[in-house]
Amino acid sequence: MSSSTTTLIFLNIIIIILFQCFLPSLSTNSEGEALHALRTRLSDPNNVLQSWDPTLVNSCTWFHVTCDSNNHVIR
Repeated sequence: MSSSTTTLIFLNIIIIILFQCFLPSLSTNSEGEALHALRTRLSDPNNVLQSWDPTLVNSCTWFHVTCDSNNHVIR
């Protein structure tokens, strides 16, 4: 195998590893989106659920939302 082929393979492996490292942080907030969808169907005249913002990465900061140690919504 030539040096340029080895370098190309090495660079491809590095790129794949970098994508794998960063993809979880770029993934959507499915729990937050589900809770926000629920919120849009609820009547909230006192705006108690105003902190339920689907653009926030961590829905564990939302009012009346409880999460486990892995930041997954449990209640």
